[in-house]
Amino acid sequence: MLVLRLKYSRNIWINMERDKSQGIRMRSKVAAALAITVTILGISAYAIREARKPAPIVDYAPNERGGETTIVIPNGASGDQIALILFNAGVVKSARAFFAAATRNEKSKGIQPGTYAIETRIPGSEAVTQLLERKRRLMVLLIREGERSYEISEELLRLDFSTTEIKRIFNQSIEVPGFGKRDAEGFLFPATYNLLPGEGIDSVKNRLLEKFQSVAQELDLESRAESLGFSPYQILILASIVQAEGFSESDFKRIAQVIYNRLELGMPLQMDSTILYALKERRIAVSSKDLQLSSEYNTYRRKGLPPTPIGNPGKSAIEATLNPEVGDWLYFVTTEPTITKFTKSYDEFLKFKREFKANLRAGRFDGEQ
Repeated sequence: MLVLRLKYSRNIWINMERDKSQGIRMRSKVAAALAITVTILGISAYAIREARKPAPIVDYAPNERGGETTIVIPNGASGDQIALILFNAGVVKSARAFFAAATRNEKSKGIQPGTYAIETRIPGSEAVTQLLERKRRLMVLLIREGERSYEISEELLRLDFSTTEIKRIFNQSIEVPGFGKRDAEGFLFPATYNLLPGEGIDSVKNRLLEKFQSVAQELDLESRAESLGFSPYQILILASIVQAEGFSESDFKRIAQVIYNRLELGMPLQMDSTILYALKERRIAVSSKDLQLSSEYNTYRRKGLPPTPIGNPGKSAIEATLNPEVGDWLYFVTTEPTITKFTKSYDEFLKFKREFKANLRAGRFDGEQ
């Protein structure tokens, strides 16, 4: 009985020792695993802290600046949009350089939409400063092809020129080299003009005239007009009608030929655009009452050309007038937007007019002028 108890006791002891040994090994493994976990967590925390640190801002140094460029900040542009505009224009080295500088500068909230003359390759803080300088902000005068002088005067009023200044240009004859004293209409060449703050009305007028003369010389207006049997001023009048009546360059060339054909046959031009000019209106069509208008611009009642251009034609309309497409057309009708049909036949002309009226009733011309 005693032997059995000893044997039993020894087995228990052996099992206990084995369990103790396994427990030590298990605790070692757990401790090692915990140590590895802590290390990994430590590395992860460090990596997260490093990742959260902002990357260094790439910026130009003050001595890296380049020449000037022109940028446009549209209405409603956000800070990051302005930053991207500046970056794409080569003003700042990175969008973040400007955005960070603007965030630090409370005055940056005063940056306005508009066109600016600004230096390139400058620090973000300098870009903020320059956008806040009034002298950097350009006034933009946009003259569209075919725009009339009174419409341009309204644009100049919007740019804070006085009524008195504007009248001095538009209500009096101006001296145009090669043309003598003329009404300003026709010589205010369509283009986009960046005006400097404080620039006077006379300077603006001279820039418009210089642009016109540059294009006139490029097109050899004087000699080509003479070869057609017209004066340069008459070509300008014709081109203004072509501009007002047409939608495309191909239309321009054909409309010019229609005018030449009618003049040659002694027919009245019968152009709606000349009547609408006298009425100071822009519409798709004229009424029977309009046709009775007593005006030297009524080319239904008066033969020949109106006394002045009826707008300010662009280069393509002037070129088309100097180089019309050969054809025997006497009539044309814009039957639907961008589609103009030409014919020599009066009956076909009446058919085109019916098409136009049907499309007008159907609303095809809604929004057109």
